[in-house]
Amino acid sequence: MKTTNIKLILLTFIATVTFSCEDEVTDFGFNGTISGMISDNDGTALFGDLNSNNLVVYLLGEGDEQPTQIRVDGEGAYQNLKMYPKAHKVWLEGPIVASDTVSVDFSTQEMIEKSFTVVPLITPKISSANTAGQTISVEYVISPNQGNSVSKMEIYCSTVKHPTAATGSRTNVYFTKTVELSELSGNVVIDGLESGVEYYLRIGAQAQGASVMNYSNQAIVTTN
Repeated sequence: MKTTNIKLILLTFIATVTFSCEDEVTDFGFNGTISGMISDNDGTALFGDLNSNNLVVYLLGEGDEQPTQIRVDGEGAYQNLKMYPKAHKVWLEGPIVASDTVSVDFSTQEMIEKSFTVVPLITPKISSANTAGQTISVEYVISPNQGNSVSKMEIYCSTVKHPTAATGSRTNVYFTKTVELSELSGNVVIDGLESGVEYYLRIGAQAQGASVMNYSNQAIVTTN
């Protein structure tokens, strides 16, 4: 009788453990979602970089010592799907003139859309990009805002999307060429490229005294 009871207990325990292992636990209380776009007063997106803290949305939860950081991507968007259900202060940091701090509360509203309208230190823009054989001709304009001046400006031509100066090249994997710009507007020709390759182009412009770049829109072209 005792042996039978022990076997029954063991079988029950094994069944319980097996069932528990198959039951995936996904609810840890971090169900808040926040997303939005970063743009200037004209509605033009401010483009970030997912590989660096170039343009970052900060969220400081009530009682927390360190904020959550969400990098703005190359299209000017940000998103976090795992925010704890409590009040947070939210602000934006990067190459911008200023950003207001706002309050959100994931305990009363699980899904929050919060976009920011700010003034970038510099506004770089690619107006057009055209190919001629193994070269690309780019028309561009770089506009300093609110008394800022440009200390550095360059264009990146890469086989990787949303390139920056840090993208670099890796033999037989990806390629990036950086060309320095000497004028705030005009035309630049990028040569030494390969035929039949899709290239992604962006301009980076750094304001005097700033530590990070403002980035332009991305142009995509394929060489002939």
